[in-house]
Amino acid sequence: MAILDLLFPRVCPVCGRLLLRRERYLCLSCLADLPFSFFWSWPNNPAEVCFWGRLHIERAASLLIYREESPYRKILHAFKYNGCKGLGRHMGEMLAKRLLESGLYNDIDVIVPVPLHPLKRWKRGYNQATIIAEALSKAMGRPVEERVLRRKKFTSTQTKKDSIGRWDNVAEAFSIKNGSKFTGRHVLLVDDVLTTGATLEACGQHILKQEGCRLSIVTLAYVE
Repeated sequence: MAILDLLFPRVCPVCGRLLLRRERYLCLSCLADLPFSFFWSWPNNPAEVCFWGRLHIERAASLLIYREESPYRKILHAFKYNGCKGLGRHMGEMLAKRLLESGLYNDIDVIVPVPLHPLKRWKRGYNQATIIAEALSKAMGRPVEERVLRRKKFTSTQTKKDSIGRWDNVAEAFSIKNGSKFTGRHVLLVDDVLTTGATLEACGQHILKQEGCRLSIVTLAYVE
């Protein structure tokens, strides 16, 4: 590891400092100051309120608070755009630990990542929501299901769109195949960031059409 660190120095994505041998993906200083949301044990938290009147969910949670001016936004950027899958997996493990500690997610049956269009997944090399879902699956002992919820329409990035533009962009983007796999089950829908909730709402509407299905939502970050 020491030789690899010399050849390929590891740096903290938040502050840019070289990581010490005992540090994994974040330096200890930045790790200690992570802007946790505590939504996982907070009834009627802002992530849940986001879906009131739009989507019937059991609960919703995010690991971190995302602020545009905060250096911690670099975690999501490094994971989503710079290929730092290990960092995303590490954050997913943190999220899983909090969900399990809360006890509110123990009745989840299946974990479903928000799908990427095949072209976008090919260009990026991976689906960031799947990385998170797999980390949750390993910790929670629940299967990941990627074959039922599908993205059928290639959409442009949501980043610079307002709430109406975001909804229009994804309104017809998803579909369900073999939806009976969700019948009577509690589905945990997973994505990297919750902003307006348009993408998660579009996915959730399809999932909840399945008889007896219940839905909860988790993300790594909530945009404040």
